[in-house]
Amino acid sequence: MLLHSPPYLFVSKVIRVLIIGFLLITVSMQYYNYHKSKFNCVESVPTHANDLQTEDGDGQSVPLCPIISPKLIGWTNLSAETMSSILEEDGKVVELRMKEAGLEAGGKYEPKECRSQQRVAIIVPVRDRRDHLTVFLRYMHPFLQRKQMSYVIIVVEQSEHFPFNRGMLMNIGFKEVQLFKEKYQCLILHDVDMLPEHDGNPYTCPEEGKPRQMAFSMNYFKNYTPVGEGFFGAVTAISTADFQRINGFSNAFWGWGGEDENLYHRVVSQKLTVVRPFEGRPLHSVRYMMQSHKRAVPSPGRLDVIKGGRGAFQTDGLVNLKYQKLDYQLKPLCTHVLVDLQPSNMSAT
Repeated sequence: MLLHSPPYLFVSKVIRVLIIGFLLITVSMQYYNYHKSKFNCVESVPTHANDLQTEDGDGQSVPLCPIISPKLIGWTNLSAETMSSILEEDGKVVELRMKEAGLEAGGKYEPKECRSQQRVAIIVPVRDRRDHLTVFLRYMHPFLQRKQMSYVIIVVEQSEHFPFNRGMLMNIGFKEVQLFKEKYQCLILHDVDMLPEHDGNPYTCPEEGKPRQMAFSMNYFKNYTPVGEGFFGAVTAISTADFQRINGFSNAFWGWGGEDENLYHRVVSQKLTVVRPFEGRPLHSVRYMMQSHKRAVPSPGRLDVIKGGRGAFQTDGLVNLKYQKLDYQLKPLCTHVLVDLQPSNMSAT
């Protein structure tokens, strides 16, 4: 039919076909760009040069840090010999090396070669764990710096007056973090005896509404058997907004145990979803090594407090926290806060 049609009709049809093809290509490109993050396996990152650049103090452009750092080395053999050698190294030599790597007083770090997209505050509650803390700080700083993170490590130490209260110390750490001039988007609540074995373990901020159970595969359990879904302790990550939303930890748990179970109930009651790294699969990259120590004796009253405290999260936590700050130091490897707790409930001793 086209061969017997006038020439102008043939040209007109060709033009229409070209226009329709151009429109289809344009619509397809717009759809792809709009849904680009869904087609990729990683979170989308701006690709425009202006979006990727910022300026340092000298007016030089600094790119955003990549999602996966090129400095990662993988798994570290955290044998007893390795931890012993970390502990025995000369402290002044360690501090000088850390300072040369860019660590600031108070345990604060900002990568110089790029700008991190998040700031993470790592809170570590302690008492009578001097060697554990030494190993923790000396190991964790290089670990975190290889990830090109902006972070601070704040150690909250309890005085000797009352039984240990991990929940209150975490709450105090949160309060102290809010006093920094920098704004931290999330918290990593970290027991001092837990060391991540692989630097591929994500220490990034979790999505708001989805706190992360990080220590779910530990050498403490045979063959690194993953913990149950209701476990929410040892090492956890939560956004600052979510931590405020659940009113932090309960202040009522004195002695060992119970505060993490209560925290899990708070999270669930506020419709938050606890997630695991890499969908909870027990991969080598999310394993933890526990520094050896004598097992603590569980508090005999913790179960009663758990039962009685499930509905009291609005009045027990950050809102009724009381403590006295005995000492505050910006040490070379951490911000150190020594506190005396002021209890209102001692039933779980």
